[in-house]
Amino acid sequence: MPQLSAITRFPVKGLGPDPLDQVQLMAGAALPLDRAWAIENGPSPFDDAAPGHLPKKHFLMLAGQSDLARLTCRHDAQGHSYSVSLDGADPVTVKLDDPATHLPLFDVLNALLGEAVRGPLRLVHAPGQAMTDIPQPQISLINAASVRELSDRIGQPLDPLRFRGNLLIDGLAPWEEFELIGQAIRIGGVKCRVESRIRRCVATSVNPDSAELDSNVPAALFEHYGHMDCGLYLTVLEDGLIALGDLVEIDASGSPA
Repeated sequence: MPQLSAITRFPVKGLGPDPLDQVQLMAGAALPLDRAWAIENGPSPFDDAAPGHLPKKHFLMLAGQSDLARLTCRHDAQGHSYSVSLDGADPVTVKLDDPATHLPLFDVLNALLGEAVRGPLRLVHAPGQAMTDIPQPQISLINAASVRELSDRIGQPLDPLRFRGNLLIDGLAPWEEFELIGQAIRIGGVKCRVESRIRRCVATSVNPDSAELDSNVPAALFEHYGHMDCGLYLTVLEDGLIALGDLVEIDASGSPA
């Protein structure tokens, strides 16, 4: 039976992963603190008085600034602090909820990205809204077997972190996850509805270890499978705790709604 083999959030959109052993999910919400902050790349329509979701083009992101993968990031959820280190240098640490501390982070990003920075940088946050690629409060799931098969097809190992999913499961056949769309599943004891496939962009071509664009993953998906999809979006239907090793199974209790 499939099992949950990794739980990952990305507290700041475009920056590094924060692996978890367990997490409390809330019905109708994204993974807690996943893409809770984003870095505005120059002026944008983001309104502090009415904060909400904006398209990713307004923010720093791997699809546009692949060098972001050179940063080693650490997140302290209890202290609301975030540390980044560029190529092994001494880290700088900021308080995500305190703009007065953000300048050292922006100095690192300006040095790293140069002309890719379009204007003043700003960390933005919309309470209750994850700055994911979609406005809906959903979580993302990746099937490790699908990534392994794609790796075999292109002759290059692909780290599942390329797909920046929240949940990684193992134990399904390659691409079997697509058969779950419209169904309810349980991860541990938590019921979720499988909503849709995730269409992939150039961000998946960035090697998370080297920051190099070393494989055109969307093109490889289309060449070998006739689509550019990898992973699923889920809606959480119940509050509950999930943890590494939890079983993943189809919920047979009735309607997924």
